[in-house]
Amino acid sequence: METKNCPYCSESILETAKKCKFCGEFIDEELRKERKKEENKKQPVQEIIVQKKNSGLVTFILVLVAIILLVALLGV
Repeated sequence: METKNCPYCSESILETAKKCKFCGEFIDEELRKERKKEENKKQPVQEIIVQKKNSGLVTFILVLVAIILLVALLGV
């Protein structure tokens, strides 16, 4: 089987390879374009998830502070 060097990491890969098994980069330009489109679509979803996690943390801290204040006021 014929081989060539990956243009990104220089490892030896099959001539027909569409993706490098060493560095994970797509050799095929069409696949690279598709991956970029998918990455752009995923980015807003990741931002929403981060915001949701932060709001959960804030809620947890507020509940914890309320419990501590109640315990301090009641003297338990």
